[in-house]
Amino acid sequence: MRGLTTMLADYPDRLVVTALPSVRSRAPGVDVILYDTLGLHLADGSDLTHLLRETDAKVLIFSRDMRPDLRAKAYSLGAKAWVSMSVHAGELVRSIELTAAGEPIGEQHDRLGTVAGLTTREVEVIALIAQGLSNNEIAAKLVLSVNTLKSHIRQTYRKIGVATRSQAVSWAITHGFAPPDENSPESSASVAARMVTDTVSTEHSG
Repeated sequence: MRGLTTMLADYPDRLVVTALPSVRSRAPGVDVILYDTLGLHLADGSDLTHLLRETDAKVLIFSRDMRPDLRAKAYSLGAKAWVSMSVHAGELVRSIELTAAGEPIGEQHDRLGTVAGLTTREVEVIALIAQGLSNNEIAAKLVLSVNTLKSHIRQTYRKIGVATRSQAVSWAITHGFAPPDENSPESSASVAARMVTDTVSTEHSG
């Protein structure tokens, strides 16, 4: 996450950025942990579960626009807040500050869904359909009843103008919902931040 660390380093008066020493770190002295959802693509999510349950830091999900299903998985594991990777540095810092203060970030919209007027939930549903999951599997991931899920599916199909599951998959792939390259060299490590106060040094590490 060198690029992210560099981006946040432009705000030394607002936060101190550091890489966690390991995925099992207890994150002492950390206010917010920014968790890249690539970790949920490459592993089973146990690292996120550890960060949520075994540290005192608040966890902010750094969500990949192309994989809203991974954000859905993060929420199913207990995450409470997310921010898109497409935001500008200033917006990201503000989201980190709000998370540290325990305040809601506010409603966000998925870039991929705007073309069809899809809600965030509908984007998550179509992304999981595109990966070939069954209704039962999708309902379990999103913590929904199957009947509620079917309602979301009907609404989604109506908005994107399809009638069958295969058509929905074709639409999703055409509109950029394909998963990322599994061989991507980008690290799935988390980045931690301490909020700057009068007593906190602004020296950077990581």
